Amino acid sequence: MKAADYVRPDRVLDTFLELVKMDSPSGQEAAIGQHLLAQFRQLGCSVDRDAAGNVFARLSGTGDETILLSSHMDTVGSDTGIKPVVRDGVVYSQGDTILGADDKSGIAVILEALRLLQEHPDWEHPPLEIVLSVSEEKGLLGAKQVDMSQLQADWGVILDAGGPIGSLTYSAPSQTFVDITVHGKKAHAGSSPEKGINAIRVAAEAITAMPLGRIDEETTANIGIIEGGEATNIVPDRVSMQGEARSRNEAKLAAQLQAMTAALETAAAEHGTTVDIELRPAFSSYLITPDQRPYMAASGAIQSLGLTFAPQMGGGGSDGNIYNAAGIPCVPLSTGMADVHTKDEHIAVQDMVDCARVIITLLTETF
Repeated sequence: MKAADYVRPDRVLDTFLELVKMDSPSGQEAAIGQHLLAQFRQLGCSVDRDAAGNVFARLSGTGDETILLSSHMDTVGSDTGIKPVVRDGVVYSQGDTILGADDKSGIAVILEALRLLQEHPDWEHPPLEIVLSVSEEKGLLGAKQVDMSQLQADWGVILDAGGPIGSLTYSAPSQTFVDITVHGKKAHAGSSPEKGINAIRVAAEAITAMPLGRIDEETTANIGIIEGGEATNIVPDRVSMQGEARSRNEAKLAAQLQAMTAALETAAAEHGTTVDIELRPAFSSYLITPDQRPYMAASGAIQSLGLTFAPQMGGGGSDGNIYNAAGIPCVPLSTGMADVHTKDEHIAVQDMVDCARVIITLLTETF
């Protein structure tokens, strides 16, 4: 029997159900962190937790390579009291909350792999470093606070992606946040509107002039939050907006940010007012090529199990962006999560099982 044949579907499911019942919106990961520290200790790992709340576990092994396994503990939004239900081999929430497969499916897979290694001490495997981050959903905040000098990993796998099992995200974009304040001038909207400068109108004209949405195959942009105005009888003197731009091409990202900035400045100038713009880089793009270890090992493990290998370019970020920027080449792999960040979120038990089969194969065979 191969190592993958020892994965226990019942245990994977039980672990996942236990985890999703534990409340852990971003910023509220203390309890689940303590639970996982205890789990890792029982599995023979040395453990630690940093000031940010990130959980670290290390398991000794053999060989010259140390492998990083990464997931995140937080769930998106503020949903608590999640009640998972299983129907026809698929796990859903009861329908009034998210499920939390993003990213507790990744944690369940990691725990299953460690349990198998504990149960089969004769299996050789490389030294492992496991990092479970906090506040990933708030902009990879936990991973950004990891002291990378304390990590020895040569390369890694991020268990935080959707799509069919076998999907590997070999490239992901850079992201920059755009914080905007449009200034206007107050006036009475009924008796003297001509004395005012309507900040909402300025903002609207700027947005209309911006390239937004899908710019090209590598680049996207969005204005996601708008706030302004006090009353219908007051010409608004201030509008705040938050947006973003992403691209896997740094030159295209710079051009997109310049286009957004120019649209804002032009609209403000046409109305005789000003706009404040702050650009905040969130994370950097990465590209992992087929000759690099995480790509080679993951693709080899996937294909050795008869699964379809599906390399893909991503449009979102993950903790992998942070580790790649720090010099630890990583690739996100799918755990099977679907419709994440919605009340329709779900995951097939078999997908988690197959993901665990991929990981234990990756850890115990050489590719």
